[in-house]
Amino acid sequence: MNSISQFLISGLFIVSVCACAKTDADAAKLVWQQTSENGVFDVTLDAQVDDSVEINQLLEWILTVKTATGEVVTPARISVGGGMRAHGHGLPTQPQISEYLGEGKYLVKGLKFNMNGNWELAFDIDAEDRKDKVVFELKIDV
Repeated sequence: MNSISQFLISGLFIVSVCACAKTDADAAKLVWQQTSENGVFDVTLDAQVDDSVEINQLLEWILTVKTATGEVVTPARISVGGGMRAHGHGLPTQPQISEYLGEGKYLVKGLKFNMNGNWELAFDIDAEDRKDKVVFELKIDV
């Protein structure tokens, strides 16, 4: 084996070890927050897990909806959509808001990601006289 091959193999080994090595300090709860498209709602999406999302597992996440001034939004009708824009397909399941948990929190049930990549989760929110949409862009890389 020549020295270039040895260098490449050594480099690959080091990269894979570094990519796999984690400490407790690296773990972070998966929570995304953003304002809806027209600034009506402040929305938080909580995966309820630390560090990563499982592929091909049904997930239950929590969506918290508040007004731009921080008031809890209830009642609200919320529809869920999304997919992988780059691949031209939607979600492999039809997730729904299954129940209101109180304090502006809504349980999203039936969510599933069937592959790694860039996903979008879109929520259309209708709360009496207020309507808006929020789209979360997620990178799933397990």
